[in-house]
Amino acid sequence: MSEKIFNVKDYGAKGDSITLDSPAVQKAVDACHQAGGGIVWFPKDIYVLATVFLKDNVHIQFEDGTDILGALDFYAYAQQEQIDYPLYQDASHSFFDLAMFVGKGCKNISIKGKACINMRSVWDEDAVRGKEIKNRGPKCISLKECDDVELAGFEIKFASDLAIYFAGCNRVEIHHIKMMVYIDGISPDNCHDVNIYDCDVVSGDDGIVFKSSYTLNRLGICKNIHVWNCRVSSRCSAIKIGTETNGGFEDILIEDIDVYDSRITAIAIESVDGAVIDGVTVRNIRIKNTNGLLFIYLGDRMRGPEGREVGEIRNVTLEDITAEGPYEPYITVPSNYTAYYIESYLQEPWCLNKNAKRLPEEMQNLTREDGWQLSSNMAGMPDRPLKNITLKNVHLKVAGGVQNYQKEIPEPTKPYPEIWNLGYILPAKGIFFRHIDGLTLENVKVESYRPDAREDFIFEDVKNLIQK
Repeated sequence: MSEKIFNVKDYGAKGDSITLDSPAVQKAVDACHQAGGGIVWFPKDIYVLATVFLKDNVHIQFEDGTDILGALDFYAYAQQEQIDYPLYQDASHSFFDLAMFVGKGCKNISIKGKACINMRSVWDEDAVRGKEIKNRGPKCISLKECDDVELAGFEIKFASDLAIYFAGCNRVEIHHIKMMVYIDGISPDNCHDVNIYDCDVVSGDDGIVFKSSYTLNRLGICKNIHVWNCRVSSRCSAIKIGTETNGGFEDILIEDIDVYDSRITAIAIESVDGAVIDGVTVRNIRIKNTNGLLFIYLGDRMRGPEGREVGEIRNVTLEDITAEGPYEPYITVPSNYTAYYIESYLQEPWCLNKNAKRLPEEMQNLTREDGWQLSSNMAGMPDRPLKNITLKNVHLKVAGGVQNYQKEIPEPTKPYPEIWNLGYILPAKGIFFRHIDGLTLENVKVESYRPDAREDFIFEDVKNLIQK
């Protein structure tokens, strides 16, 4: 028996690129749900949408070539819901209603079709959401505690908050999606049984990023997640676990990924709020034109309820990874409200940017020949080492050219985890390892484009080291 079809135009949608069609679309969604489910059909046209709340057994289907435009009026969207419990995570991860497509407690839902969803760079210019959220606008797709979800086939452009954010969801399929967005691209938070594949992500913040926050007012875990065959470019970290790391992460497999044109880190695995990360495999990764390459970090920011212990990172494998450079300036999407309005499209290495005030004074005038590529590092804590870290068939070709580098490496005091927490130019041109119990390096090689005074690797407080 074929599914029932609910054509949005039968419920009043105009598709004329001017009329706000979300009320009509909501009527179609409600009718579909009340009838037991089916397809809410968008014939090819140009629709303007604000917020649409999804319902059980409703499947949004776009005809090929359909255009969806975000409403230009920020206040046309459902506004931020009230939360009556403590919020420990970033504001963007705390709210769901302010989005184009919202699902809360839904089962068996989907959004599919070869359409372009253009959010049209709508920002909260009045900062009604509070300064913590930094003027961000609506998310594109926001899902809370939903089961059996599929998102496939469409493109997302110019979203000014998290593009696809889903928390506490189970059995989620995300595939064949292309996006160019200002903030994070695809963000599972405390989700189980997730497949993300055949996606192309360009983001002003993190690309594909896993969270384990308190957004549901309880501890959860990201578990059994598989990501493969994706291309990612990020103005921050391309593939990342963190920084919202309260619960935990288990059985994460990331493979066959092309990382390119990324400003901070290609692969970042972080626990700073008490999460136990256990069982992460990252393999068959090709990295090009990326600043920092590999970063694993355990810290004690501990943003959450009092009384939690510092987390752990164990049983992590990085395999069949190549990195090529050197890292050069490139054009990309802006990273936030301010960058959007000053048209900040050119991404330069920080050391070549005279306004890079975050850098130590002695580094602010470095040239490319001085060697400015951020150093890869993997570090636990003195009393909580990383455990069972394996690198196999890893070939890093770095910028090199460093003759003067940081000799003393203090224990980090910065609560926010970034690849430069130990320092910007470390004494290893390949990877700096610290506070690790169980480290295996098998066929791990480092080359540099220019002569470099540093060792390939530095091992500090590393126990049970095996090099093959």
